Amino acid sequence: MSEAGPSVVVRQELLRSIRQELLGPRGGAEEEIPASPRAMYAIGGIAPVTIDPGLDRLPFDADGAESQGVDGAPVQAISEADPEHAGQHGVPVPTDEEIATADSDDEEDSGPKGALTHPSSMGLRFQVASDAGSLVVTAAWGRYGSFQRVNEETGRNRTWFRREPVQVAEEIDLAGTKARRTEVVQLKQDVSLRVEVFPLGDRLIVELALSNDRVTGDDAPPGDWLFQTELSVKAREGSACFLPSRDICEPGYREDDPERRRLDLQYKHRLEYAVGRTCSVNWEEAGDQRRATKVLTTWLPTADVPQTVAGAAGQTVTAMRVLADIGAGDIRRALEPMVSGYVTWLDEDQAKTAGSLPDHLKETASEAIGDARIAASRLEAGLALLEGDPDTLKAFRFMNRAMRRQRIRSQVAAKRAANAGVTVDEALAEVEADGDKAASWRPFQLAFILMQLPALVNPSDPHRSGHDARVELLFFPTGGGKTEAYLGLAAFTFAIRRLQGTLQGKDGELDGGDGVAVLMRYTLRLLTSQQFQRAAALVCATELIRQEDEATWGSEPFRIGLWVGSSVSPKRFAEAQAQVQLAKSEDGRAHGLTVLQIKRCPWCGTPIDPKSDVEAVATTQRIHVYCGDDAEECPFSARGPEDEGLPILTVDEEIYRHPPTFLLATVDKFARLAREGEAASLFGYVAEHCERHGYRHPDARGDSCKGQKHNAVTKGGVAYPAVEVRPVPRLRPPDLIIQDELHLITGALGTAVGVFENVVDVLCSWSQGGQAVLPLIVASTATVRKADEQVRNLYGRGVDVFPPQVLDVRHTYFSQELAVTEDQPGRKYLGVAAHGIRLTLAEIRIAEVLLLAGQKLLDEHGKAADPYMTSVAYFSATRELAGMRRYLDDDVTTRVSGKTEPFPRRTTDFSRLAIGELTSRISASEIGATLDGLALEFDPGRWSTAGKAAFGNAMQEGKVKGGYGQRPYDFVLATSMLQVGVDVPRLGLMLVVGQPKNTAEYIQASSRVGRDASKPGLVVSLANWARPRDMAHFEQFRHYHETFYAQVEALSVTPFSEAALERGLMGVLVSAARVLDVGRPDSLSPELGAGRVLDESQRLDKVIERLTERASRAYLEPDFDERVRAKLIQRKDRWFGRAKEESGGLVYERSTDKNQLTRPLLISPEVRTTTAAEKVFVVANSMREVQPEINLLVSPSPDRLAAKEPVDAPRWDFTPPTGKDA
Repeated sequence: MSEAGPSVVVRQELLRSIRQELLGPRGGAEEEIPASPRAMYAIGGIAPVTIDPGLDRLPFDADGAESQGVDGAPVQAISEADPEHAGQHGVPVPTDEEIATADSDDEEDSGPKGALTHPSSMGLRFQVASDAGSLVVTAAWGRYGSFQRVNEETGRNRTWFRREPVQVAEEIDLAGTKARRTEVVQLKQDVSLRVEVFPLGDRLIVELALSNDRVTGDDAPPGDWLFQTELSVKAREGSACFLPSRDICEPGYREDDPERRRLDLQYKHRLEYAVGRTCSVNWEEAGDQRRATKVLTTWLPTADVPQTVAGAAGQTVTAMRVLADIGAGDIRRALEPMVSGYVTWLDEDQAKTAGSLPDHLKETASEAIGDARIAASRLEAGLALLEGDPDTLKAFRFMNRAMRRQRIRSQVAAKRAANAGVTVDEALAEVEADGDKAASWRPFQLAFILMQLPALVNPSDPHRSGHDARVELLFFPTGGGKTEAYLGLAAFTFAIRRLQGTLQGKDGELDGGDGVAVLMRYTLRLLTSQQFQRAAALVCATELIRQEDEATWGSEPFRIGLWVGSSVSPKRFAEAQAQVQLAKSEDGRAHGLTVLQIKRCPWCGTPIDPKSDVEAVATTQRIHVYCGDDAEECPFSARGPEDEGLPILTVDEEIYRHPPTFLLATVDKFARLAREGEAASLFGYVAEHCERHGYRHPDARGDSCKGQKHNAVTKGGVAYPAVEVRPVPRLRPPDLIIQDELHLITGALGTAVGVFENVVDVLCSWSQGGQAVLPLIVASTATVRKADEQVRNLYGRGVDVFPPQVLDVRHTYFSQELAVTEDQPGRKYLGVAAHGIRLTLAEIRIAEVLLLAGQKLLDEHGKAADPYMTSVAYFSATRELAGMRRYLDDDVTTRVSGKTEPFPRRTTDFSRLAIGELTSRISASEIGATLDGLALEFDPGRWSTAGKAAFGNAMQEGKVKGGYGQRPYDFVLATSMLQVGVDVPRLGLMLVVGQPKNTAEYIQASSRVGRDASKPGLVVSLANWARPRDMAHFEQFRHYHETFYAQVEALSVTPFSEAALERGLMGVLVSAARVLDVGRPDSLSPELGAGRVLDESQRLDKVIERLTERASRAYLEPDFDERVRAKLIQRKDRWFGRAKEESGGLVYERSTDKNQLTRPLLISPEVRTTTAAEKVFVVANSMREVQPEINLLVSPSPDRLAAKEPVDAPRWDFTPPTGKDA
């Protein structure tokens, strides 16, 4: 048995079932079937080409068999005499919205709105050398003739169909072709092979098409169709005569784009030899000859994406246990093999490869190796720093100690989540039985961390803060371990800040013993919540280490905060307190308890009960979340040594008062900076600190902390000592910003993020020794193109990609592709295009096959089939997903609840499927529940056909307690939310409906399955045959998937366009002014500070200059700084005007004094503005807000509408205009 286990065998059988059910023939070459092949087989058929107008239209064919499609509708052919469809051939398809048009975002990809027809031909295009000689073309198909068979139960005749296999070989002579020529070869009656050949330079382009020339009646009966059609082509003598359509190793190769040249060089071994026409294609390559010996068509194309694993690094020490205690004298010996090994690999292996390349590629190869040598020199610099600086080594050891505990404890929590009966000690023993393997670095993770050490230790390092500052982009395939790499960097940052303590800046001291050290941003709430659980385990580890040695790591706790939208977590303590009280009440529910963002303790995996494990402490205005461990084994339980329980913060107000060391946020949350002055503490701008309530902002005084001191008090059995409010210096701003999944920062959201990034960069910066200090920015992605342009527009910096993608995508030293074998299978993609069938019907048919085949495999193979029992369906549009949800609840459930040969009934309780959703339509708590449910496995003893029967009998006999229990998901429907952050190892099956809008989305979404190599993934990609873009991908399926990391489209962000600046600069200016001015008695930061702008003109001018300088670094165009400065000054002047108008009653959004009459400066987009002058003050609450929404009321009864049409209103007139108004 292979390392992949029997699941790879199960996947192969699932593929076989899909082929038999969708393409056929199910029962062999001469099968006999009881239904029309048009109804049974959704793909692989080609229609009659036209009709004879003189033939009578009959509801049945000559044998009495009604001609129906898969959807049961009568099939008719198109007449050439039909004026509405003149010139079209084939069988028409009913035009409906699902296939004729796309969503609004995809209208440019809509197919023709006129009569869509089922194709009457299929074929391929390829290239051969001009002296290729003769080709042998083999055509194969099946025809189904009808006959009568007596039904043994009823005694009545029933129409059956018998398949007649046909295979014909023809020789095509290409010798002497000097000009374009076309010929038609008659293969059989009404079946022809159309051949078109034309010369192009030193080669011949050949187009072949198998055509169904049958003249049919209007009914187009099944006997007139060709099924399971196929063409295969090879040279008469079997030589490798087929040439790649594009070969960069040939002298004629030209490419002007440097990045495209690099990609072509890296993918030079993956060549395309044919393109399908209506269908897809495959080929057989001839070793390393860069030629193919055979090309052929296929209706179910497949492609394997190999596993990418971390490369070996010789004798490098990667065990976290060893590195956690390593000494200065041993560190070079431990890590030198990785550093020197990389240099040797570049000097020998890559240099040799570059030397063997054609001359026209050597310059590109030299540039790629040069970039890699820079990375090698940075690795050496990081190692030298570790060896020579005691604090760096101490922080490095701290990082390893924390990451080891995090890795082990995360595995413990996962094991206990999967099996509630496992104790902490049992799970811990099982994990530690793996030894150092349980907690070791992958070499690329360790190398990436090593490269960043100089920038984290020295704030003025040129890679971080100079004019040549760079964004460090970690580029690795999904599931490869990027998260662990930047979690390690986060832990190192925690430590080095505490070791360095207070630093001296230009404007005074900066305290590194508190405040946000790491800022980690995401675009999707699902991803943020999921990563919060993983990062929380790290923070638990760091906090326990701190407690063990407070003298070194300080007295301030390490905490993690979740700063996201108010729909996900509460903004105010009072709101959170009300949630907790409601959950604890007798009839309370935990459903709306958004303050609780984790369901299990990240340290030990014990479930957290909202009724007993969450406490709202009014005295300190804190929410404490405790581990639910009643045995007191967990240090974060209510009776453990940790008074505040788990070191997590999820309420905005708490996050502002106790800025967490590690802050996880959604990117659009930063739009709130203009409205929430308290958020200044996240960037270190603080003025006062209360030992009981934390840092205090003027806007927060009325909520939690009044006066300059608090007396001692005892509440709830807890004694609180007397405390004073004291002035404090500025905290050190974040040193590390992590932007996960960079590819999602695109489009309108990316543009808005780019505008606000100007203020984030300014707020995180400070000055040391006359030089500006910026945060180190680390980004990660598995899919990227034109990263330099995107990063420059977003962050105003260059970019360094690690690991450098040198000469061959298969090997970068730090990563390696595994050749696809049965022992090391890749993720397999299967293409389906159901021509002539409405997309929803194709979805239903495929869903039915996947569900029924999965049940059959579970019965036969047991646990090995579990990865393919839950189908994840991915949709680009919520509208399409909603339609499929209805079909799953109705049609699909009905079809799979009964026995359908050759499959058993899908085991469902009460004939219902368990269906989940991961979309924006559901709440955060429901998303969490769905993710938990995805981890549930199909136990054969419970969910196989035999297991279901046994369970039913036991229930009847009263032997089962607790009811049916939770059923694992049969189907989960998802949209873009699935792209990132979903890491469920058991998932192995996905259906992608329609080609996603871009390749990055497709790669990211489909990579959610097959993440466990022992459960290889299968992705069924259903193309919408009415969309040209979908069909282009289907017809080139193999080559597209073999190179799709190179096919990723460049992302667009335009933060400095006129529209973006007009919409975003007011928010940027106000945000910067409120944060930078914290601390002075009459500052601009509080709500009432909006009216003080008249007295603070010079301070505002300084803010404008800082913002202008930052913007000009990002957009390198002449006079751009003057344009931005002018726009900012214009907004300052408008602000002055409003302040004069309101005479001291101006606030930013709301007054903290309910008795004071005020007017807001900022206007939300949903508020209808009355004058053009007010539009400049419109500032979005979220970066996703582009324009206000309206409610569209639709009702067949006018009386039910909220706003009725007046009786005397003019009637609607839909008559098209004529004359000059047309």
